[in-house]
Amino acid sequence: MQKNFFDHPLKVFMSYYRPHRRMFAIDLSCAVLASAVDLIFPYVSKTSMQRYLPEKLYTTFFIVMAIVAASYVVKALLYYVIAYVGHTMGTLIEADMRSDIFRHMQNLSYSFYDKNRTGVLMSRITNDLFDITELAHHGPENFLICTLTLAGSIIILFTIQWKLALVILILVPLCIAMTVKQRIKLRNT
Repeated sequence: MQKNFFDHPLKVFMSYYRPHRRMFAIDLSCAVLASAVDLIFPYVSKTSMQRYLPEKLYTTFFIVMAIVAASYVVKALLYYVIAYVGHTMGTLIEADMRSDIFRHMQNLSYSFYDKNRTGVLMSRITNDLFDITELAHHGPENFLICTLTLAGSIIILFTIQWKLALVILILVPLCIAMTVKQRIKLRNT
């Protein structure tokens, strides 16, 4: 499929996911499940420590702890799938981008190559493209995992101790604002 490179850059970037939708869906599904495992642990710990142990329900406690241990094995497998499928998808996206760049460079005039150094062009093609494809497969999964973990943690914390959750809920936007401000400063520098 021919891409319109005069479209918005984000639209062009997202078009590279289209042929790899299935792998992208698997990658994000595993990220959601891994986040769920992380979010369930504090709630299960609270229940176990405040209910099962005081009531001397040791059998139930150890069954729950075995399930938690098994869930961490499942989480490790999910992260393996995320790494494998994500890197495979990233490699395929990189190959698609390289193909488009090569096709574009074949259409450039000889005067373009007279005015631009070959080493700089090769560096842009290899190094910059590698960074872009790393973003392509790590960006969405990390954003999803962080967002779900943060939102889920605040929700769970409200069920455990609402006052502490309120403090965190107030601090999170401040941290985000400070991060954005520093990022703008760094970009300008």
